[in-house]
Amino acid sequence: MRYLTKKKWMRTNAGLLLLLAAILAAAVAIGPEHVDWRGMWNGTDARATAIVMVSRLPRVLIAALIGLALASAGGVYQAMLRNPLADPFILGVAGGAALGSVIATAFGAPTILISVAAFFGAASSILLIFAIARTHGRLPPHTLLLTGVVFNAFCFALILFVNAVVNMEEAYQILFLLIGNVEVSDLVTVAIAASFILPMFAVLVGVAGRMNVLTLGDDDAHALGLNVERLRAIVFIASSVMVGAAVAVSGLVGFVGLFIPHAVRLVFGADHRLLVPASGLVGAMFLVAADTVARTVLVQTQLSTQLPVGVITALIGAPAFMLLLRKQMRETSQ
Repeated sequence: MRYLTKKKWMRTNAGLLLLLAAILAAAVAIGPEHVDWRGMWNGTDARATAIVMVSRLPRVLIAALIGLALASAGGVYQAMLRNPLADPFILGVAGGAALGSVIATAFGAPTILISVAAFFGAASSILLIFAIARTHGRLPPHTLLLTGVVFNAFCFALILFVNAVVNMEEAYQILFLLIGNVEVSDLVTVAIAASFILPMFAVLVGVAGRMNVLTLGDDDAHALGLNVERLRAIVFIASSVMVGAAVAVSGLVGFVGLFIPHAVRLVFGADHRLLVPASGLVGAMFLVAADTVARTVLVQTQLSTQLPVGVITALIGAPAFMLLLRKQMRETSQ
């Protein structure tokens, strides 16, 4: 583990924040519609203001929040379970959120109620998985992992059942949900999502130093005076709340929480004090960039359509993760 100083921590995160701000600005500026920036700033071009403030800015901000939530949650799940293949969807929380969204979609609920149903599905999943996996007051990582996998399988079986009985239009909505899609939102939705994601992200950053001890194993961590069960519960609940909020607004966006922490670990080291915030910021950059590609790459072609962002993250994330994994395996074998 590379030695981390306070100066290095602040310099690295400040640099990532500046880079994220630049990517956010570029994403807002990019789009098929021409924007008269001078007219927007002067207040004389209502069309330009609507394009930026109603169409682009909320979507860019929600993509950044989702990327931050998924990537940072992936980093802490991998530490908590001591499993490099752990990601935000493996523990069942995303499955519960998706099931809530699908049921609401099947009943023809409006978008806001679909998001509410997804969040309540995630919250219920947290409580249920936590209650089942907890044994004699402890939360063993292998039990938590197996409980999440089985619960996910159960949720997706129910999702397939619902998908089989709904009409074609609702089945199409469910497909977009399962692929992952950052639709045009509004600033109120952004603020609500931020009110769940950012405080939980701050909690994870606050306990990141103790996660370094957790990677030594439960026995060694107990010997060093760490309350392993309490820390694991805090990490699980905080990260699951973030994932639930992300799924509520975007569906199942894959690979962000799996390969981003690996990439950050290779560049900045395995110290969770830096890994957790850096993963969140890099995840935000990645998803904003991916969504910018998804909403622009086919708009001015004959197809004239926008791709779900989950397609882009899968096309980039799967090969990138395989390359990172092969590199890590070669370094380990040497």
